[in-house]
Amino acid sequence: MRALAWLAVCGAASLPSLLAYAEPPASAPTAKPTAGQVGPFATPPTVTQLPNGLSVVTVPWNSPGIIAYYTLVRVGARDEVEPGHSGFAHLFEHMMFRGTERLPEEAYEERIQSFGADNNAYTTQDFTLYTVTAPASALAEIVDIEADRFQHLSYDERAFRTETGAVLGEYNKSAASPATKMWEALSELAFTRHTYGHTTIGYLADIQAMPDKFAYSRAFFRRFYTPDNTTVLVAGDVRHEALLELVQKHYGSWKGTRDQPKIPVEPEPEKGARRHIDWDGMSAPQLLVGYRTGAFMGEGDASMQRTRLRDTAALEVVHALLFDRASPLYQSLVVDQPRLLELESWTSNFSRDPGLFVVSAELKEGTSFEEIEQQVARAIDALARGEIDPARVAAVRSHLRYAATTRVETASDAADLLAQMIAVSGRTDTLGAYLAALAEVTVADVQRVASTYLTAPRRFVVTLAPKARAGGAP
Repeated sequence: MRALAWLAVCGAASLPSLLAYAEPPASAPTAKPTAGQVGPFATPPTVTQLPNGLSVVTVPWNSPGIIAYYTLVRVGARDEVEPGHSGFAHLFEHMMFRGTERLPEEAYEERIQSFGADNNAYTTQDFTLYTVTAPASALAEIVDIEADRFQHLSYDERAFRTETGAVLGEYNKSAASPATKMWEALSELAFTRHTYGHTTIGYLADIQAMPDKFAYSRAFFRRFYTPDNTTVLVAGDVRHEALLELVQKHYGSWKGTRDQPKIPVEPEPEKGARRHIDWDGMSAPQLLVGYRTGAFMGEGDASMQRTRLRDTAALEVVHALLFDRASPLYQSLVVDQPRLLELESWTSNFSRDPGLFVVSAELKEGTSFEEIEQQVARAIDALARGEIDPARVAAVRSHLRYAATTRVETASDAADLLAQMIAVSGRTDTLGAYLAALAEVTVADVQRVASTYLTAPRRFVVTLAPKARAGGAP
């Protein structure tokens, strides 16, 4: 699916999920289950926070003999505030597999493979997530080796240079796709101050300069890989008490406090912007539109957070009303009289700070960018005027709530869901609150968010076409 390629470039969280519970540090850890069934979880998660700030979360899942052991570090492209240093959160997705003095890289991989586990990681604008799916019988070994690498990561300058070279290769490979250049351009247009203005992988110039920033990399690790910025969450065939005993033993002495870089605040947009890219290679003409919206929940008092969450839910309904395959706009542009090869919107593209409502299109021969932009704008304007079918709003609302709970099929899905919401909202009740907000979305809410957020001053447009056919009707 093309949307997945976009998400791989921008590094955005993409699923509605449930949050781990985080109590303030106490003299002794305490476990707190959330109340009642929440979404896909028949048994609610149980959460403990250790005195050093590390959060430990378990959610039982019907996966006999299997666990998903996920480690969330709440650091992403958002935290890269120093000019010339974009891409370091993503770089550490690589560096964390370099091993420790006790278990060098080869020994770590040998141990992981010895009990048939799968391990991986990914980075977004808001967080980095390390994943291990393994037999439940290997829990003690996994806690041991994961605690070791998160506290005692060890690499020399030669290994650092090797990994920076691998990141450069990854960038060069992705740069062969229009998605990379288009997302870089859209990020820069929409965010002139905030760090969402650079992509997760980082700027090419910064990546090329990385090999000479060995000392900076060590400081980055100390600043952000700290217990109070980390959550260990295990889904599947697991008992909270058994996990907690192991975590206390292996992580309890971990020390450190997360750095708090000053994230620049992006001013409210006063006028949109656009950019065209002349593409050297072969590609269908492509259109990428982003509207500046609010954060998933954001900071502030409870009332403000509820309002933002309601806006988030209402915008999800807007995505479906306008752009799903049953929508009049999709049927007109893609099915009945096709002017597009593809039309997609990025649903569940949640972010910690104000982000983007994104629409992408791939144009057929003879279709102009102007035509598609006008069609999309007219459909949005109709919602903003209140031209909305209440029955369709109810149907979309019901479908979204159902999808949010049924897409979780495995223990790994459950762990991933939990991790994403910890990162973007920092709350334990997010899934329940989000589903409740979704259930309450009204026609008036849809009209309000369309007229508030999906407006010309908040619209940023990137177009791309092969050089020989650039401009006008591709």
